[in-house]
Amino acid sequence: MKVAVLGATGLVGRTMLKLIEDRAWVSGDPVLLSSARGAGTKLEFAGRNLECKEVTAEDFHDVDIALFSAGGDASRIWGPVAAGAGAWVVDNSSAWRMEAGVPLVVPEINGRLIKPAGLGEGGIIANPNCSTIQVAMAVAPLDEVFGVREAHVTTLQAVSGAGQKAVAELERQEKNPSSEGNDIFPRPIFRNAIPAIGAALPDGSFEEEDKVVRELRKILDRGDDLAVTCTATRVPVVTGHSAAVRLVCDKPINLVRAADALNKWPGVKVDSDPHGYLTPREIAGQATVHVGRLRAETNNPHALMLWVVADNLLKGAALNAVQIADLLAGKSQS
Repeated sequence: MKVAVLGATGLVGRTMLKLIEDRAWVSGDPVLLSSARGAGTKLEFAGRNLECKEVTAEDFHDVDIALFSAGGDASRIWGPVAAGAGAWVVDNSSAWRMEAGVPLVVPEINGRLIKPAGLGEGGIIANPNCSTIQVAMAVAPLDEVFGVREAHVTTLQAVSGAGQKAVAELERQEKNPSSEGNDIFPRPIFRNAIPAIGAALPDGSFEEEDKVVRELRKILDRGDDLAVTCTATRVPVVTGHSAAVRLVCDKPINLVRAADALNKWPGVKVDSDPHGYLTPREIAGQATVHVGRLRAETNNPHALMLWVVADNLLKGAALNAVQIADLLAGKSQS
């Protein structure tokens, strides 16, 4: 299948490109697309240097799968263009996630929504928010066993989730803590934690928190019956999002059954020791969602607490998108 990557020069785009190198369903060199600013950039693919070009409508002719990671504005413009040309768009932005009729997919949870692509059919599939994906991966198996009715989430999110410029801003502040200017974050991120990600919303929340609430419900095929709260925090970690999660369930919690359900879920590993955990530094570069600090809440047999950590550039973004493409290509998850 012919593949295009829009936003190929970004952190997620580069990761997507690396992941599809060994996909047997990819035929020939992918078409690398970017804004005018990124045009001319050369990226390695399967030992060869390929040149990015500025995206045009003609670039999607004969493309079967288009992997997008170029931001919401670009996705709103080029998503319908690519789909109209017959390509299946797997979009990593927030542009289409809550659109009626657009699947919001984590393959291990609701991959049944994706059917192998018919050539020339075209359409848009949304990749969830990076912090939502890993939380959903931990909540879904527990929901099946215990029936989750409340999910309370506090995220600790790496700067790479905000792109290359955000990583550069942290590195600049590390080298010179007294340097002025916060181009990406509202406060200095070095040696700090910032409880504000995305635009401020009228109800006192920020955009990232609203994404977790709405997207988690859609992925799990739930409505207002699933109460979700979120406080999203940016921390001075380069790669790897973490989340402290508290669940309230319909059935009483059995820790052995909880650990067993998580371990049996594809893409999840759990440390059943209530004191066991992994950190972002330890899991960087891994495809797996790791769950630790699994413990029942004192005096509430229906409440379960856990720590969730995953590489936000892999399962949180590029890998999840490529797994969706695997399904479109009629291949099993990898």
